[in-house]
Amino acid sequence: MSEVWSCVVKMSNIFPEAEQLKTDQSVYINRLKKENIKLEAEKNELNKKYQVKTSDPVTNDVIDRIFARHQQGMERFKVTMAQNSKTIPEWIEDTIEENIDAISYMSTLKDRILEREEKLLKEIDMLKDELTIANLKSDKKDEQIEKLKLEKVNAVEESKKEADELMIKKVTMYENKLAKYGKEKK
Repeated sequence: MSEVWSCVVKMSNIFPEAEQLKTDQSVYINRLKKENIKLEAEKNELNKKYQVKTSDPVTNDVIDRIFARHQQGMERFKVTMAQNSKTIPEWIEDTIEENIDAISYMSTLKDRILEREEKLLKEIDMLKDELTIANLKSDKKDEQIEKLKLEKVNAVEESKKEADELMIKKVTMYENKLAKYGKEKK
């Protein structure tokens, strides 16, 4: 173990800047932490200062988005748009690229909307077909019910006719017997 320690001591003697580098890194990290705290405080102050609200929620959303985008830009580029030193052709190129992206996004959204619309239309057609089939089945059942009712009514009518015929036969037979019996008594 003492050999390892002596090696570390020798290395630190050979590379004294390594100790200095560790010290510089911790100073740098501490400085960044302080800057971050300061920036967060400034951000909170700006949020309070520039709280612009209208009666229109859409406008408020746009304002919030612009402000959030500004904060992202400041964190990323550390300069305002006014302070940015891009040339006019660079600004134009950035605008072209942003618009190409926007067109790509819109094209993709359009394709997805059309795809969903087509899928929904197919589903609607299928549901209409299923409803038509159900109605036809229901209509056929209604037809069957009506047919059965008609059959029962016809059967009852037939039964009545048969009953009437039987009754007429019996009455006729009875009348004949009475007539015959009446002639025999005279």
